[in-house]
Amino acid sequence: MEYPNSGSLWPNKHKTTDAHPNVRGSLKIERSLLKELMANSDEELIEIEISGWTKTYQEQKFISIKAGKPYKKAAPKQSASDDDGEIPF
Repeated sequence: MEYPNSGSLWPNKHKTTDAHPNVRGSLKIERSLLKELMANSDEELIEIEISGWTKTYQEQKFISIKAGKPYKKAAPKQSASDDDGEIPF
């Protein structure tokens, strides 16, 4: 079963030198997520958040990965008392 914006990394069985990657895999990203990320950025490089979980399949360890929008800390909300200009003492 395929899940949107997900993929996996498996040990590279064809690694013969230290220059080869330790793990390889693929990630399938929905077109709508890519469009949203591109529309919300003026930068040349688009950031994608990646999460990973170590799993085992038929005694072979691999990393399951998921892509999403980067986490952005919400701006603090101002309360009405913060905005009235009065000093609280």
